[in-house]
Amino acid sequence: MTAGCDPSEFRSVMGRFVTGVTVVTVVDGAGPHGVTVNSFTSLSLDPPLIGVCVRRAGRSAAALRRSTHFGVSILGAGQEELGRFFARADRPSGVGAFDRVPHRIGVAEVPLIDGAAAQLECLVRQRIRAGDHLMYVGEVIGLRLDGAVDSLAFHRGRFLSVA
Repeated sequence: MTAGCDPSEFRSVMGRFVTGVTVVTVVDGAGPHGVTVNSFTSLSLDPPLIGVCVRRAGRSAAALRRSTHFGVSILGAGQEELGRFFARADRPSGVGAFDRVPHRIGVAEVPLIDGAAAQLECLVRQRIRAGDHLMYVGEVIGLRLDGAVDSLAFHRGRFLSVA
């Protein structure tokens, strides 16, 4: 960490920023993987590009490195348990990762979580190293919106419903 910036203070400051809650999904040779990500943003409308950031040392970063496509499920109100589940370090990966998670397989062959406020399927366009994280730029090749579902948010360590 840069001199003059305490890591725990930086984390507290960033916790004041309200974010959405997404689960990024990918499939590699070992099967499906999912990870909770709140570092998600729209980058461009033409072409439609999004960005997601994952910890370089995490299992999901390794799976993403081996993949050409990924999915993003923007969690809906009431899906806090899924957000917690995919944030756990001891969560299953591979064949059993989605056994108890209602989902469908999209056109990009990645899991998309049922009941999500929105779902995107992306082609990996760029990988950018950013400190202890990797940013994946994805071109959106498919999407689905459920206008009846409110989004789930995260603020100061707590999940919130956004109506």
